[in-house]
Amino acid sequence: MPRAKRFIATTYVARLGMAMFGVAIVVMIASRRDSYATAGLVSLVGLGSMAVGGPVLARFVDRHGQRRIALPAGLFALACLLALAGETYLGAPTWALLLTNTGQAFAPAVGTLVRSRWAHVLEGDSARLHIANSFEQVSEESNFVLGPALGAGLATWLFPEAGLLVATALFATGFVGLMAHTESEPPVHLTDDVSRGSAVRVPGIVQLGITMILTGAVFGSGDVVILAYADEQGARAWGGFLIGLFAAGSLIGGLLYGLVDPGERAANRVLLFTGSMFAGFAPLLVVPNLWVLGINGFVAGLAVAPTLITAMVLCQRLVPAAQLNEGMTIVVTGLLIGVGLGSAIAGRWVESYGAHAAFLVPVAAAGIAVVVALLGRAWLMRAEERALAAPAARAEVPA
Repeated sequence: MPRAKRFIATTYVARLGMAMFGVAIVVMIASRRDSYATAGLVSLVGLGSMAVGGPVLARFVDRHGQRRIALPAGLFALACLLALAGETYLGAPTWALLLTNTGQAFAPAVGTLVRSRWAHVLEGDSARLHIANSFEQVSEESNFVLGPALGAGLATWLFPEAGLLVATALFATGFVGLMAHTESEPPVHLTDDVSRGSAVRVPGIVQLGITMILTGAVFGSGDVVILAYADEQGARAWGGFLIGLFAAGSLIGGLLYGLVDPGERAANRVLLFTGSMFAGFAPLLVVPNLWVLGINGFVAGLAVAPTLITAMVLCQRLVPAAQLNEGMTIVVTGLLIGVGLGSAIAGRWVESYGAHAAFLVPVAAAGIAVVVALLGRAWLMRAEERALAAPAARAEVPA
C-alpha cells in the first residue's frame, strides 16, 4: 500500500483514543458523582447513540465516500465529547450529560473505515487479506491493552476529566490523518445493491450482530466490574491495568490466529470461539484476588480476537461490495450495543450485590453467545455457502 506506515500510524493513534473513551467516561463520572450506575447509564446512552447512528452514517459513506461524510461527522462527535468533559467538571445535571453524549451518534467507526480500505487495496489477494484482518484486530487489541490503563490512570492520577481530554486529542489527530490518506480510500460503488435496502437484510448479518452484542456485553460489563472490584480491594488505580490484561490475552490470540490457515469455512469457527470464550470467563465467578483475576483475564482473552476476526471475515463475505461499510458497521454496532448494555447492567449489579457477584454478568453473556452460535450454526453456514456461490455479486474477501 502506498505510504503504508503513515496509514497504519494514524489509524493506531485514532483507535488508541477510541479505546480510552469508554473507561475514561466511566471513571470521570463515577469520580465526580460517586456512582457507577450513573456512569454506566451515560456510557450506555453514548454507545446506544452510536449503535443507532452508525449504520445510517455508514450507508451515507458507501454512497458518497469517507472524507465527504465521515470527516465532518467525526469532528462533531469530538466536540460533543469535549462538551461532556466540561459539563462533568462544572457539575451539570445528569440529563445534560445524557443529552450531550448522544452526539456519539455521529462518531465514525474507524475500524470499519480501515477494514474497507484494506479490502479495496488487497482485493483478490485472499492470503494477504486474511493477514490484514488479523493485523487490524491485533492492532485494536493492543489499543485496548494501552487505552483503558491510560484512560483510567490519567483520570485517577491527574484529575477526572484528564483521560477523556487526552483521548479526544489522540482521536482527533489520528482520525484527521487517516482521512488525509487519499491513496487508500475506496471508491464509491454506485450499483443496484444500494437500492436493495439496508444491509441488515443480508442473510446471516442479524446473527452476527447478535453474537457481537453478547461479545460486547462481556467487554462492557467486564470493564465496570473489574474497576469496581479493584476499588473494593483498595487498588483503584490498577483497574485499568487489569482491563488491559484481558485485551493483552486477546492480542496474543489474534497474533496466533493470523499466523495459521483458518480453513475454508468461517461459519464453522463461530461456535468454536464463542465456546472457548465462555470457558475462559466462567472461572471469574470464583476469582479470589486481583492476582488471580489478572491471570484468568489474560487466559480468557485469548479467544476474543479470533471471535471478532471470524465475524468480520464472514461479514465481508456475506455483504455486497456496495454495502460493505454499512454491513461491517452493523456488526461493529452490535458490539457497541453490547458494551453499553453490559456497562449499565453491571453497574446496577455492582451497587446492588457487590463487585464479586457482578462477575455473573460477563459470564452469562458469554454463555448466551454459545447458545446463539449453536442454534444458528446451520443457518449461518447456509448463508456463507450462498454468498460463496455468487462471488460476482459479493465482496470477495475470503479468510
